[in-house]
Amino acid sequence: MDSLGHLRQLVALAETGNFRKAGQKLGISHSAVSQTVKKLEAEYGTELFDRTRFDGSRNETVPTALGERIVAAARIAINEMEAAARDVQMLRDLEAGQLVIGTDPTVSESLLAPAMARLINSHPNWRFKVIICNRNEWERYLEERQIDIYIGLRPDRESDTFRYRELELVPPVVLCSANHPLAGQGPISIETLKAYSVIGGDVPDWFLWGIMEAYPETFPDISTLRDTFLTSQGLGLLRQLLLLSNAVATLPEFIVKNEIEAGKVCKLDIAGWPYKKRTIPGVAAWLNQRPVPPAAHQLLSHVQMVLRYAVNEFRKDAGLDQ
Repeated sequence: MDSLGHLRQLVALAETGNFRKAGQKLGISHSAVSQTVKKLEAEYGTELFDRTRFDGSRNETVPTALGERIVAAARIAINEMEAAARDVQMLRDLEAGQLVIGTDPTVSESLLAPAMARLINSHPNWRFKVIICNRNEWERYLEERQIDIYIGLRPDRESDTFRYRELELVPPVVLCSANHPLAGQGPISIETLKAYSVIGGDVPDWFLWGIMEAYPETFPDISTLRDTFLTSQGLGLLRQLLLLSNAVATLPEFIVKNEIEAGKVCKLDIAGWPYKKRTIPGVAAWLNQRPVPPAAHQLLSHVQMVLRYAVNEFRKDAGLDQ
């Protein structure tokens, strides 16, 4: 544990650039940080930090080239040890510990929230942390062990680094405000829809390919389609834009369920829309070489319970066989 403390001091000094601030961040004296750095420099036989700025002052401490290498390794070691400590604690006792969940914003409210609520009620001593990840971030978060498990839309490509469990998700719907010019109209052409700003969450390429295949003349390539959408990870922002503007949104229906029931938002019938009567693929993913915490298994059980109900309701509304 002492060696891990030394590594934390190195990282804190690199992040703050000041011995006093590094000590304050860790709750120790600045002299303790200074002594640790001197011992490590003596051990490596080289300076790890440059204590002099170009103007000759000594107000900033920055890593040398070799110091940067050691600090980078220290960050990895700290993440690994903290993740290992969580793994041991969770495997030892389901009634304590922490589970760090990465999730796509499109499923965080409609799927993860009700599943987590059930788990929190059954295991009140558990502590959860949720990190919203976009499609370019969550794999890195898993590799760096910043999250224990990811739940969200299926990636465009699977990696041997991870294990996957397939999930069947309810697709987003096309929505507009109740006073929108398109509200209440019959099947709307995709060209008519394009006349308005279209907003939605960031989605994998496979979702856009489905739209391209449905409207090949309108969207000849994926970049044209991506340029059509205003995307955001903040679904709260998209909800407000939907209510306050003439934008058309592709969002999970759950996100605006209250607004739909209150008559403020309505669903649009888009002619040829590819996700009108089919579910979309999701995944739960975790590191191949890392044990899955018992709480993650329980969370997935609750997720699948929520999904079974949601998918059955979607199929009923879509007129599909059970």
